[in-house]
Amino acid sequence: MDDSPLDTLDARAIALAYLAFGSVGIVGGELALAGIFGAPLVSSSALAKGLFFVVVSSVFVGILVARKNQRIERHQTSVEASLDRLQSVISASPVPIIAIDVSGRVTIWNDAATETFGWEREEVLGRPIPTVADDQESEFQRAVERSIEEDGLSNVAVKRQQRDGTMREFSLSTAPIYDPDGSVREIIGIFVDTTEQKARERRLREFEMAVEQAGHAIYLTDRNGEITYVNPAFEQTTGYERDEIVGQTPNVLKSGEMDDRYYARLWRSIEAGETWQERIVDKRKNGEFYTAAQTIAPIEQDDECIGYVAIQSDITEPELTRQRLGVLNRMLRHNLRNRMNVIEGYAEMVQTKTDDPEIDDQAATILDAASNLTSLAEKARTVTELLESDGHPMEVGRLVETVVSASRSEYPDSTVRVAVDPDLSEHVDNRVGVAVEELVTNALQHGGETVHIDTYRSPTDESRFVIRIEDDGPGIPESEWEVIQRGEETPLEHGTGLGLWLVHWVVTKAGGSVRLDTTSLGGSAVTLELPRDTPTD
Repeated sequence: MDDSPLDTLDARAIALAYLAFGSVGIVGGELALAGIFGAPLVSSSALAKGLFFVVVSSVFVGILVARKNQRIERHQTSVEASLDRLQSVISASPVPIIAIDVSGRVTIWNDAATETFGWEREEVLGRPIPTVADDQESEFQRAVERSIEEDGLSNVAVKRQQRDGTMREFSLSTAPIYDPDGSVREIIGIFVDTTEQKARERRLREFEMAVEQAGHAIYLTDRNGEITYVNPAFEQTTGYERDEIVGQTPNVLKSGEMDDRYYARLWRSIEAGETWQERIVDKRKNGEFYTAAQTIAPIEQDDECIGYVAIQSDITEPELTRQRLGVLNRMLRHNLRNRMNVIEGYAEMVQTKTDDPEIDDQAATILDAASNLTSLAEKARTVTELLESDGHPMEVGRLVETVVSASRSEYPDSTVRVAVDPDLSEHVDNRVGVAVEELVTNALQHGGETVHIDTYRSPTDESRFVIRIEDDGPGIPESEWEVIQRGEETPLEHGTGLGLWLVHWVVTKAGGSVRLDTTSLGGSAVTLELPRDTPTD
């Protein structure tokens, strides 16, 4: 029930007014009746009774008004205390709380809002809310309308801008504040910053997608080694479906090829918090053995191991290829060379014992072919030793000068010009010198007389430098270079030797690239682009 205007008056004043009006009414009424209508005056006792009733009524009215005033005062005190508590809650809230009127002007802006968005309270009160970017105006208006229509919103994902223009993500909950007549006066909103949470969720989804789409077999276990997750590549590698392998242990993959000491060392390593990296022979569901490069690492949470992650890369085919190449290299390096030495010896014997020029020419052809095959075997040995050895840094200028000095000694009639950028102090894998030597020797062996070697910083990538070898020889056949670019040979498309492959393999192993260009000298220009590597003392 609404309070009357009298509720604001003092109870004693109301009681006295009631007494005055009552007394005047009784006495004045008697006098008026007597004067106007000639009625006799009532007795003094009757008049005293009437006045006594007015006095008692006045006291009673005063008491009632006093009680009602006390109730109103208590209510007002309670409301003021509630408002103070609400203001304290808003001010102390760790999350931004903002209120706007129906026109979008700010009416409440707490300290957390200042800390989060960057605007001070004095800058925003009474002004349009500044956190809404221009392209968000329609979305903001719709949120205001929905807050009124739906009596508030709950956990709506929104983006709002900070003072420096940075956009952050929030979970917004709103509630309308009503006037006594039921119309909406303000809309208060609570903003929970979810930027980091959303970023973590996105990273988690990306990680899950990466693991699911990874080409390596990945599985997770708990601390006891029980499998809790496998990715599709694991299913493809092992033949086990996810539903049938989860809950098992990796023992189902045991092939019997690895002894107990292997697994004892494995568990000692990972239980000590170390990462285990070893080759393993496991068994697929269908009984086939496969060789894998395996990495196992503990998963830690709050410095406590909660499980393990294992990654397997099936290297069965690469392992067999490595073994085949090892056998073929041994045959080229030893067996073929030894057989060629025998052939060369017999051919030379034939030449010394024959007087027939035709037979002598045939023996010379055999010697030439044997020499070429021996050179091929030597080059194969060089390739193998280079790629299997560890290189060491060498100052690029000294490397180039070493190659040039050897070339000038072997081909004294040729011209080998060198230009090294004096500001270039980089170091390069010393094995690159074999690639440079191969290119220079190849040019001079095949009719070239002039070779230019230029070394300088890459004009397009400051993290790399260039060694460029130009010659005036016959040039490198396009067909042979296409084989190198393609990265494989076929029975119909292949190179004539190992030279270019040697250059490609050595430079690639050093982290560089090889490019064939044209040159004004008329032959070929091969550009080696290599990473800068300047060791510090």
